[in-house]
Amino acid sequence: MRKVYHLIRQMGVTSKYKGYYFVADAVKLSMETAGYPLRITKDVYPPLARKYKSTPNNIEHDIRTVVNVCWCANKDQMDRIAGYPLSYKPTNSEFVDMLAFYLSSDDR
Repeated sequence: MRKVYHLIRQMGVTSKYKGYYFVADAVKLSMETAGYPLRITKDVYPPLARKYKSTPNNIEHDIRTVVNVCWCANKDQMDRIAGYPLSYKPTNSEFVDMLAFYLSSDDR
């Protein structure tokens, strides 16, 4: 989990954003279910909402805020993590998948 937090911080997001923790947990869930398609609205938002006593809509919104911050603050880092130049801001699902793949394919 420490690697996930470190990567998110490198992208310009700190723990002042609620989505910081949600993204980290979403990446962890994604890495645990590697090999299966990431169904973020079914497999990620509801468990995180229960864990953090929130709603799936709030989880989605807070993760989207983190994606927006990363996109605006550190697009070069996002391109590096994606492995190619991004021509559009990734969706929440794409963002989580991108981070999970980057962390699982790289021995950090």
